[in-house]
Amino acid sequence: MTNQEIANKLVGLLREGQFEAVYDGLFHPDAEHIEPQSEHFAHVKGVTAIKAKDAAMGEHLAGIESMKVGDAIVASKHIALPYKLTALLKDGNKMAMDEIILYTIADGKIIKEEFFY
Repeated sequence: MTNQEIANKLVGLLREGQFEAVYDGLFHPDAEHIEPQSEHFAHVKGVTAIKAKDAAMGEHLAGIESMKVGDAIVASKHIALPYKLTALLKDGNKMAMDEIILYTIADGKIIKEEFFY
């Protein structure tokens, strides 16, 4: 797959909420997740660990109020993606996120995702 094809598939799957399919189909098994602002998940390595991070975060969610995945920008070996999410927390509060996710591609697979918010 070309980087543009990866970007198109990534956007489509994210918009459908198919996060497992993103990790299973587009990520390299040893991919990295970088989120410097996170107290608990600043650096996670491997798809299995990234899925575990998502599951741990999901334990605090009651639901998703809104999610918007913007159009991807593809440049060389990177994909930049605007992402907005409002989640309903189990404690009754809401959490709004407005971020850019930068994906790095190598040999047809995502090898790194970095979250900036």
